[in-house]
Amino acid sequence: MEPVIFNQRKMVTLFGFSKTHDQQKRYSDTIFELLDKVWKEVREKGLSHKGTNHVVYENGHHIFAGIELVLPPNEDSLLEMKDVILEKYAYCKHIGPYSELDKTYESIRAKVKASDEYHELPLMEVYGHWNEDETKLETEIFYNLKS
Repeated sequence: MEPVIFNQRKMVTLFGFSKTHDQQKRYSDTIFELLDKVWKEVREKGLSHKGTNHVVYENGHHIFAGIELVLPPNEDSLLEMKDVILEKYAYCKHIGPYSELDKTYESIRAKVKASDEYHELPLMEVYGHWNEDETKLETEIFYNLKS
């Protein structure tokens, strides 16, 4: 899919966990660590959810990993709430192995540059449901823009 620039607000409320990524490790290690905590809490509390994982990359190598819930959790939940608001963004859906995400990011950066826009964090990835066939994996990318 070709990247598209949207000049409209995108807002999502997520519940999950965050931490500063240790640059000596792979990003996937940090993401899996956070998502494991999220799903443990969701299962233990019996929370209804929309089923897709979100990862938000922020300044200072800060990562938030979470999900959308049907209803906010009770006060006894350990989950952190995060509102992600993008006023303008480039969007692209990557279909295929995660190892090929760089190609999709290259096409997004080219589209942004050609549009005289520039990227500013946060950046959000939304992962579709797992599939053993890596060629069918889906990752939506929301690339925050500032004019």
